[in-house]
Amino acid sequence: MRDDGSSLRPVIHARVVLGILNAVDISASHRASLLDREGLTASDLRGLDATVPLVSYMRIFDRLAGDLAQPTLGLDLSNRMGPELVGAIGYVFLFSPSLDAAITAFSESVFSIQGVTALKYSCAPLPVVTYTVSDDALQPRRQDVEFSIGYIHRLIKLYLGGHYSPKEVYFEHPAQGTRSHYDRIFGCPVYFDQATNAIVLNAEEKERRGLNHDPHLTSILRHYMQLARPGEPGPDSLAKDVDQALSGLLEVGNVSCRLVAARLGISEETLRRRLKRENISFREILRRKRIALARRYLSETDLGILQIAQRAGYAETASFTRAFAFETGMTPTQFRRQT
Repeated sequence: MRDDGSSLRPVIHARVVLGILNAVDISASHRASLLDREGLTASDLRGLDATVPLVSYMRIFDRLAGDLAQPTLGLDLSNRMGPELVGAIGYVFLFSPSLDAAITAFSESVFSIQGVTALKYSCAPLPVVTYTVSDDALQPRRQDVEFSIGYIHRLIKLYLGGHYSPKEVYFEHPAQGTRSHYDRIFGCPVYFDQATNAIVLNAEEKERRGLNHDPHLTSILRHYMQLARPGEPGPDSLAKDVDQALSGLLEVGNVSCRLVAARLGISEETLRRRLKRENISFREILRRKRIALARRYLSETDLGILQIAQRAGYAETASFTRAFAFETGMTPTQFRRQT
């Protein structure tokens, strides 16, 4: 989910971790053990501004799902959470004048972690909310992704009074658990092994108005959020911007330096020149991104080597194996055996 932008290490508000732990029926010793494995204690979760490492949150969530033998734990818990989980912005969502305004405010305030995660909202041709975790080192992410997408769905239902179902839902990862369970929660078809994590809304949904619009309250909450916001971080390197842009393009195919430059609003020549100043090339960034994606598929799926190679942008296994060995020091088969 979200970072407070206050350090170089991606972190999440401790209240999210605490909310998850409070929502499950586990013993105090079990809770302490989950935290201890990440070098955390109960006191680290206290305080309005307390944070924990994002990767620790992901691992705690995944271990908890395993301990409870509940593979869809993230999705199930999201359906029980309220606006208080994310603080003031949760209430801005509920009291906004339209669903479009609610999602816009939410996407501008939550889920952005210094190029590591992003929540994007677009309206053409259909309204789509997309959640991306671009750092492939952040694993395991299934529970976080399903929780995040499920929580957005939950807020929309609360906003509209429960009378809502999206058009479609997409997840990057393979299916786990019964598909009917996902269909029942979202009330629409759910697709796996997709290029992105997203909720697609029906065109008419975005103009719907909620039951509790209060312009005075939303104004007060926005003012509070502005006062509480930490100083803006320094500008990220262009290499990080390129890496983030590739996260939304890699599995679509036909990735090129020119396309990425256009996404970033600069010319291809400028992009290459500025990357050279950072002692890296577009080709290097693309190769590392492709191999990071391939490592995730090798670890999380049973797809064949050729299928993974093609998804990562390689036409055949020989070039994929060479690039993979260059980055990791082992072949894809050797890497899969070790995971």
